[in-house]
Amino acid sequence: MTSSATATSTSLRPGATGLSAALHIGALVGLLVMAWWSQRTEDEPDKMFELVPDPGDNYAATEAPSTPAPEPAVSLTLPAPQPRPTPPRPQPTPQPAPQPAPQPVVVKKAPPKIEKAPEKPAVKIEPVREQVSFDDFKSEHGQPKAQPVRNTPKPITAKTINVDQVLDRSTSRVTEGAGGTAMTSNEIDMSRRYVALIIQRIRQSMEAAGITELREAGVQFSVSLSGAITDAHITRSSGSGSFDRAVLAAFKSIRPVGSPPTRRAEVFKTVIRLSE
Repeated sequence: MTSSATATSTSLRPGATGLSAALHIGALVGLLVMAWWSQRTEDEPDKMFELVPDPGDNYAATEAPSTPAPEPAVSLTLPAPQPRPTPPRPQPTPQPAPQPAPQPVVVKKAPPKIEKAPEKPAVKIEPVREQVSFDDFKSEHGQPKAQPVRNTPKPITAKTINVDQVLDRSTSRVTEGAGGTAMTSNEIDMSRRYVALIIQRIRQSMEAAGITELREAGVQFSVSLSGAITDAHITRSSGSGSFDRAVLAAFKSIRPVGSPPTRRAEVFKTVIRLSE
């Protein structure tokens, strides 16, 4: 027990010594500071300054000149302060005058154009002739003279030439310069050859129009001296109205062959048949 207590006291002794030294040093520093502060804050006595008069220029004077009485205070009368002038009020900035609103442009409508109706020509009224009776006419102008009777020319009737079938189915055919096909001269005479050329052109016109019916129709037509073909009509129907109409239309469409061989107007009667 004694050994343990001795060890404890021995171990605590260095710490206590340091603490004690620190306390003493702190106390000493505090005393020094307080002493310095007390000496610094002592009030110094006020220094008095006395003014003495100037020695002056009188060297024989034995006394100092008396202090002259103070001169009376000079009163200074100042005029009453003038009121500060009121600063002029700021003039308002003139605003631009408002521009008048633009007047709406009024589009004037053009007056409707009134077209005058065309003036109708004035009806010319012819005065009605006064009717005169035959007796009054004779009493005024006398008996009228009889006009001579003119001889009316008798109509010339062309001789009708009945032409039978003019194209056979033989192989001997002659091609003329006009493009038609004619029979040999020993089989038909000039009139038959003339009609044969007309029939050939009728057939060509019908075949070009697409007529392919194997029918035949009797027809009669007139040929003038200049060769114009007129008055074509059906004398014996083929039994088909369309075929008959095609025959008559072909007579109107073909070009003239020329004057008849007889050198006069003729009427021909023949049969139109398409080739098989």
